[in-house]
Amino acid sequence: MQSALAESVAVDGSAIFILDNSVIGSQVVVKNLTGGTANTCLSTTGSDLLNLDAGITATDIVIKNGTAVITTYNSTTKATDVKLVNVASCPVGTTSTGTTGGTSTTGGTGSTGTTGATDLSECYATLEGDKLHVPCFNLNGEIISIELGQRGKSMNFEYESYKPKKDHHKKDDHDKKDD
Repeated sequence: MQSALAESVAVDGSAIFILDNSVIGSQVVVKNLTGGTANTCLSTTGSDLLNLDAGITATDIVIKNGTAVITTYNSTTKATDVKLVNVASCPVGTTSTGTTGGTSTTGGTGSTGTTGATDLSECYATLEGDKLHVPCFNLNGEIISIELGQRGKSMNFEYESYKPKKDHHKKDDHDKKDD
């Protein structure tokens, strides 16, 4: 299971999401990462207003797959809950980071060469013996898997093979480059 740490500010794609409890019912303020200017991706539809009852405050936010997961706290019942907000209309990817280093472990974003984002949530690199496997490498908009071989006893690696598309398996011998 993957985990995520949340903060009262989350950054995803090119958007900054800020929890604002200064208004009745709380709201999510969205700003552009570049320049910090206001982004109306939620406010034009009213999705920015959380409509929380009295005594409930929004405490943390993390963005996952186009959804803001907002932790709430009820000071009357002492209960913690969540509120989900669809943020797909905002410029988001599939990764999120909080203000104090809280980072989702869902991977990064990538481009498929079309308008959609590539879900790289299962991407990871593995080191097995003297082989470094990178299953999700974005090369000019194409997602490929690459294998790097260790050079001697150093921690330097060199390209050995690749396989088109995201793949979590070792490469076949016929994928090896010609020496």
